[in-house]
Amino acid sequence: MEKFLKLLILLCAISFALALRTEEEIRRRDEMLRHSDNFTAAFSQEYLKYRETGVRTRQLEQLMSMMKITKEFGRVDITELDAEAAIMSCAACRATVGFMLQQYRSGARDREQIIEESIGICMELTDYSIIVCEGVIRLFADPLIYIVDARPSLTANQMCTMVLSPECGDPDPIFDFSLNISPGPPITGPKSGSIPRNANEIKIIHITDPHYDPAYLVGGFADCPDPTCCRRFHGMANTTAARAGRWGDYRSCDSPWEVVEDALEAAHRQHPDAHLIYITGDYVDHGVWETTHAGNMAILDRFYAAVRRVFGNKPVFPVLGNHEAQPTDQFAPSHITDPVLSTHWLYQHSANAWAQWLPASALTTVRRGGYYTVNNLPGFPRLRIIGLNNNDCYRMNLWVLYSRTEIAQQLQWLHDTLLAAEAAGEYVHILTHILSGGGSCYRYWAQQYRRVIDRFHRIISGQFIGHTHRDEFNIFYARDQHRTAINYAWLGGATTANSRTNPNYAVYFVDREIYQVNEKESWYYSVTEANLNEATRPVWRLHYRFREFFNLPDLSPASLDNYVTNTMSRSRSALRSYREFRNSASDPVMNEPCDDNCLRDQLCQITRNEMSDLRKCNEINNFPLS
Repeated sequence: MEKFLKLLILLCAISFALALRTEEEIRRRDEMLRHSDNFTAAFSQEYLKYRETGVRTRQLEQLMSMMKITKEFGRVDITELDAEAAIMSCAACRATVGFMLQQYRSGARDREQIIEESIGICMELTDYSIIVCEGVIRLFADPLIYIVDARPSLTANQMCTMVLSPECGDPDPIFDFSLNISPGPPITGPKSGSIPRNANEIKIIHITDPHYDPAYLVGGFADCPDPTCCRRFHGMANTTAARAGRWGDYRSCDSPWEVVEDALEAAHRQHPDAHLIYITGDYVDHGVWETTHAGNMAILDRFYAAVRRVFGNKPVFPVLGNHEAQPTDQFAPSHITDPVLSTHWLYQHSANAWAQWLPASALTTVRRGGYYTVNNLPGFPRLRIIGLNNNDCYRMNLWVLYSRTEIAQQLQWLHDTLLAAEAAGEYVHILTHILSGGGSCYRYWAQQYRRVIDRFHRIISGQFIGHTHRDEFNIFYARDQHRTAINYAWLGGATTANSRTNPNYAVYFVDREIYQVNEKESWYYSVTEANLNEATRPVWRLHYRFREFFNLPDLSPASLDNYVTNTMSRSRSALRSYREFRNSASDPVMNEPCDDNCLRDQLCQITRNEMSDLRKCNEINNFPLS
């Protein structure tokens, strides 16, 4: 009993100390992780007693209380959780997965018993309904059990570290891999310079993360314990305050069809002269406990048909988000052909749907893995577009635990495609769903992707990304020269109010010589305002022009880095403005207090290119703010 209490005290003290995630606090986190095996053993022992006797001991009650998962856990990235919730989610994962693995591999529980046990623990540790717990666990059981059977050496710690990093530590080196990178010119300085603005610029509309939910119910409950609310499943709200609005809701709700359609039509109405349309994934809702192949395809078909109807014959370049898979997030290697596990259905469906926009030459790799390249575009002779399926990097994709071979193949293809573009004198736009430097992408993939960016930074004129639901940007620094800015990524925000942001879309003005962004506009509407006037369509407004507002000479990586390093990192006003832009002036976010530490957190989002590489962030994160 004394050892048990000491373990609880240690875990609480360490998790509480992680509020700022400094280097010292990370050291303390690692100390906690060294004790995780004891935590797992304690949970297993007490939980088995409970299963045998039906009596829950005081120790088990304490463990369960500590491991309780808040509803925010299923709604935000783990890096957005407070430190105590994040670190305890790691402990809970290691304890429960460790227990289940031991029971399954020892033969003490068969497949169905493990599923039933998991549903029970889900009900114990969350406030989710039985429908949600059972739905999620039964959907994810097949890929998880397949992977566990195929990799008998896989441990609970490895699994939890991959899925919950960084709060669970860095992934095991067993998941590391390396690409063959061709020799190229050395990086001698930051990437600078731009083409002066002119009337002949290319105009690109960037739409991302609509998250269309066919089950959205206007007037339904907008506040519920499940991962997604505002759905028919929860029925009509009994108070005005709990009611889901016609034009979306900030409270973990996806989009009704009217919101999706209105965003597309507003973008076209405001910018009928746009040349290209980029759409970067997550067309499917967050109802992850009840997704089906047919349901996902119906959502995709309706969205693609609307894009075609609204934008007509304009060139459209789509990529896949993590929510398009079935089950959600799960992208199996190409050699997995079992219909229950395979992702071939999605790639074939995407190739058929995207054939209206992409040439036949691009569809071969779409069918193979959901990625493609297009060049020799009419009117844009030296522009090459690469659409990646970088869900291979997503830490919630359980297949990253299975094999490095498939993951390396797409990145090697990216390298080889860029090598061909370099030889042809082309400039490249890369479209992906997931930011490599964010909390969603596991470290070893990000490392290899950075190596590719380092090698070809001169010809990569822009990266265009979704997933975070934030209207933000990310500066890429050379891996061996962390002060040298060589590239950037523009994140388009989201046309859903999910994650407490106003719906938005981005517009880029791009030169026709090196195809670099010269200006970025963001357009949005206020969900609060729109729902006060439900009978009329939302009023879309220009929120800001990035270069104009921050008074930058150009939008080259060097210019952005200079502003972030020497101005933004020292200015509360600049950080507050960026916070407003990043959240599309969302009322719930802007009404929350944000102290200096909160403002500075944005600097890490801008400057981090690998989950654990905080060199640039730490360098600029402690300047006094004025």
